[in-house]
Amino acid sequence: MVSLNKTLNGYGVFSDGEEVGVIEYKDFWDGMPYLSLMKIIPGFRNKGVGTKALKLFESEMKSAGHRAVLLSTQSDEGAQHFYRKVGYSECGCLILDNSPFKQAMELFFIKTL
Repeated sequence: MVSLNKTLNGYGVFSDGEEVGVIEYKDFWDGMPYLSLMKIIPGFRNKGVGTKALKLFESEMKSAGHRAVLLSTQSDEGAQHFYRKVGYSECGCLILDNSPFKQAMELFFIKTL
């Protein structure tokens, strides 16, 4: 069983009572939740823990009156495929190829709750 425990910056993710990850978020654009970090420890990945934890997080956000969740990931990271699989869609990008902060394109995703 996957559950969340509220922390100062988000939620601890638990599987059968064992802490296995974290979800952190920030308020963005007048209170829209921006998922800034979702991390599941390697031994619990690809077992449905992340999907269940994200659904619980989305349910918490909806109960708090939010209508959508926003997040981002770099285009060279595999996380983008996970977020698409669980219903997030691309809504923009940030390209920093001519700056001292050069990195792969940042993809932004949104999901209506």
